Amino acid sequence: MNKTVEKRLFRSEVPEELTWDLNDLFVSDQSWESALEEISTHVKKFSDYKGTLHSGPDALLACLEAQEKLFEKIVKVRTYASLKQSADGTDPLNQANSAKAASVGTEAQAALSFISSEILELEEGTVEKFLDEEPKLEPFRKNLLELLETKKHKLSPETEEVLASLGEVHAAPYKIYEMAKLADMSFSPIEDEQGNELPVSFALFESRYEFSPDTDVRRKAYDSFVDTL
Repeated sequence: MNKTVEKRLFRSEVPEELTWDLNDLFVSDQSWESALEEISTHVKKFSDYKGTLHSGPDALLACLEAQEKLFEKIVKVRTYASLKQSADGTDPLNQANSAKAASVGTEAQAALSFISSEILELEEGTVEKFLDEEPKLEPFRKNLLELLETKKHKLSPETEEVLASLGEVHAAPYKIYEMAKLADMSFSPIEDEQGNELPVSFALFESRYEFSPDTDVRRKAYDSFVDTL
């Protein structure tokens, strides 16, 4: 019986029809960069809401709606960067753009940390009163009431802002692990019961071999994966 060696393709070798089409997110890296700049500008505008959330349901609604729109933009840019890096984690540009997206997200978390702090500082019953007075706050009811449940654990606004600004630092260990899996590690190939050589990567292990009906393949792939880690 002839043995085969299954080749693990480089990203550049994958047929285009089998790759992600990210044009629905952004048509180019340039348009993605522009969206990042818009987010940074949008974040700075939240200073206008600071210190106003106690003034009434209208102020709270305006702030929460602005926050929701901002988060939608952040999810879009981070998804684009994440998918690009997942497609080819060895590309320095993809690595740099992923870091940029994470940085913008951390910037936003720090700048918007005052929202939760100010809501938690409202007198008891105020949030419920605002919900009754402004029907447009209804979509935010669940999140607002869940936030109130955390009041006993509330830190000072200054501390919350500092913790939010450290998002990238706290995420660094897992980020390093992800980068190593994507770009730096080489896993030993395995053989199936026919003697065919199969390549191993983190993606192949987590999406194919881990669920293989062949127990021997699962175990060999696991050993290859864990030994390298």
